[in-house]
Amino acid sequence: MNIQFWKKDKGQQKVKPKKSALREWVDAIVWAGGAALIIRTFVFEAFMIPTASMERSLMVGDFLFVSKFHYGTRLPMIPLCVPFVHNKLPFANAKSYLNWIELPYFRLPGITDVKRNDVVVFNYPADDIRPNNPDLGPVEEPSMKENYIKRCVAIPGDTFEIRQQQIYINGQKGENPENYQYRYLVRTKPGESFNPKRLLEEYGYRDPGDHNSNWGLAPGADSYWFLMTNDMAKQFTSMPNVLEVRRDSMPQAMADQEIYPQDAAHYPWNLDNYGPMVVPKKGDSVKLSIYNISFYARIIHNYEKHELDVVNGKILIDKKETDSYTFEMDYYFMMGDNRNNSLDGRYWGFVPENHIVGKPVLVVFSLENGIRWERIFSSIK
Repeated sequence: MNIQFWKKDKGQQKVKPKKSALREWVDAIVWAGGAALIIRTFVFEAFMIPTASMERSLMVGDFLFVSKFHYGTRLPMIPLCVPFVHNKLPFANAKSYLNWIELPYFRLPGITDVKRNDVVVFNYPADDIRPNNPDLGPVEEPSMKENYIKRCVAIPGDTFEIRQQQIYINGQKGENPENYQYRYLVRTKPGESFNPKRLLEEYGYRDPGDHNSNWGLAPGADSYWFLMTNDMAKQFTSMPNVLEVRRDSMPQAMADQEIYPQDAAHYPWNLDNYGPMVVPKKGDSVKLSIYNISFYARIIHNYEKHELDVVNGKILIDKKETDSYTFEMDYYFMMGDNRNNSLDGRYWGFVPENHIVGKPVLVVFSLENGIRWERIFSSIK
């Protein structure tokens, strides 16, 4: 007895029609696009340096690979978005996503924590109040805020301070990056100005008027300002046409209202003299008062989403009077290596852990006024 009577004979089996060339191309594109989207979301993402805030560690026009898994892949928070586009539609000042659904923050286990002096890609925390793209407008969703890149100079629980441009961590001098820059004032002999072509070819300076300008005229006859490293300053000092090279700095007593938390009356800090302050750590508690509430208000209200009010000198969180607060996330303090030309934590405060994107690991290409061959496939320090 044939127990496989229910099977069709080979002659009776239906032969699948051969796919057309167009269908095969469409299938290949769909599969490749899906694989690329998975890699971009969970493993690596390409990132280009648009500004000079990290020069000369990272240069404008550097194309980087950013690892998502080093610090733990952050799962998508906004599912309704255009694939392969961050927050803005190409060729249009319109958002590329809908915030009808916002999933809670969750991060997969990583292979390392964010460490001091790591270069980190993160979402620009202040995009909700100081939009990176004014035409696009405020962006409140953490994962949709603009991508920024800076160096982590302090981690949760650190006591951070800047004294006359030198970073201190927990009372000890912090490590300075190899190629960090400051603004220097340079004075030349009368009538002996700098040759812009030589500056470009030998030192990488840009033409005057470039939107990422790194040198220009300073007040006074035969005076200039330059953004440069300490080693470059020594080279300029030895030039025969140079009379003086002096690092520009702000006096400690000069408070800057633009500096976070924009409360010069209680925090009279500036770019070169900042703190001391403690970087918030998950689970730690802090005493609150009307004198320090400006420092913690953004964390409590904007990042950890609690209702915050100050009424008749009393602090109310979620309508309950309190004099303390326990942090729900870890926070980091980020600064650019180009210290006098960087919009960083000194202006907008801390980076919450749910804004961390990943760790840049490799410069794969570099282009500005020609290809920088020496930077291709270079590691990031």
